[in-house]
Amino acid sequence: MPNTKKEVAAEAVKKVKAVAEDAKATVKAAAEAVIEKAETTVEKSKTAAKKPAAKPRQTAAKKTAVKKTAEKIEAKVVIELPNVSESTDSLIERAKADWTAKGNALSDMKQLTLYINATEGMVYYVVNDDYLSGNFAV
Repeated sequence: MPNTKKEVAAEAVKKVKAVAEDAKATVKAAAEAVIEKAETTVEKSKTAAKKPAAKPRQTAAKKTAVKKTAEKIEAKVVIELPNVSESTDSLIERAKADWTAKGNALSDMKQLTLYINATEGMVYYVVNDDYLSGNFAV
């Protein structure tokens, strides 16, 4: 049994080193297992990628039913800002109105992107991915 502080400290250091060696061995074994599993997964993925994917068969009736169901779903997005609640439809209509008020033809608008800045309380819009086309307050 150690008597002095130096001997006690030396004994503690030996124990810590032993624990560290055990931990190192455990971590190394776990890492090797993970690497082996990853290599196996990669190989399985490579062989799966080479096989053509099976296409699910859908009858014409199922396709029509899916299409009709999708057509029946009506979605609405409402944007809530401090003191303001606007639907996306109303913001789109306001952007179109602003676009035409600037002398542009609605038929020239092929694509419309809205950017809503809640901090400023503004909506910025871009038409046909060209450049900032206009803005208006929410």
